[in-house]
Formats: sequence, structure tokens, C-alpha cells
Amino acid sequence: MYQYTYERRLHWSECDPGGIIFFPHYARWMVEGLNEMFLELGVDPNGPRGGAALGGLPVLALVMKFASAPALHEMVTHRIEVTRLGGKSLAFRHCFLRGQELLMEAEETRVWAEHPHGDPRGLRATPIPDEVRALLQQDLRAPS
Repeated sequence: MYQYTYERRLHWSECDPGGIIFFPHYARWMVEGLNEMFLELGVDPNGPRGGAALGGLPVLALVMKFASAPALHEMVTHRIEVTRLGGKSLAFRHCFLRGQELLMEAEETRVWAEHPHGDPRGLRATPIPDEVRALLQQDLRAPS
């Protein structure tokens, strides 16, 4: 299935006093990375859905495994792989790398959802649209 990769630098505001990443920033990077991935595909996962609703991708499950930590100003590669497409849910594997070294790996499950304008508590799961499903089923990995 679809895989998306980009690089980012670890900034001072994302470090703990020891000069390494403060671990909650990985979760923020996962959200930012997913948004970038979807926007690159031409899909705004949080944008309007029809005339009266806004989209969302709330988390249902998240497991993070830490192997090492990047230091201030190091470049980190974030690789996102779609691992499962259900009727309304999606699963992703996130790998954060320094070169070829694994820093952190996470598995997460999200739901394709929407809520009426002005009523975020009205969030409800909806089927993943066929056009989004087709984009995420592409195998665009570079040949090994």
C-alpha cells in the first residue's frame, strides 16, 4: 500500500533538557506527517465534507516503541506506511530514522470521520471514500 517519506530537523523547542527529543513530539510529528501525506495526495482529511460537515482522523489506538533518540539539529526521516484499510478505519506504521538507524516506531489506527459544522462533539465514523481508498492502495515505494 501507499508509503510517504519526508525529512525534518529536530528543533530546540522540541528537546528536553538533555538535548534530545521530548517524546510527545513524536505524536505531533505523526499527526503533521499524516496531514502532509494526505495533502500531497490532494485530500484534506480535516477539510469540508459536503456542504455541512468537516472531516477528521481521530486516533483509536497508538503503540510507540522507542529505540534511540535524535539530538538537537539532527535530521530525522519520517516514513509512513498504510498497513490496513478497513471500511471506516485506517492503520499506519510510522518509522523515524536517523540514516538507516531506527529511532522510534509506532503503529496507529485512525477512523475516517466527520462532524457537522459547529458541532465537534457530533463526530461520527463514515466509510472511507472510494477515491481516497484508491489513492492509499497505490504501491508507490521505490523499487528495492
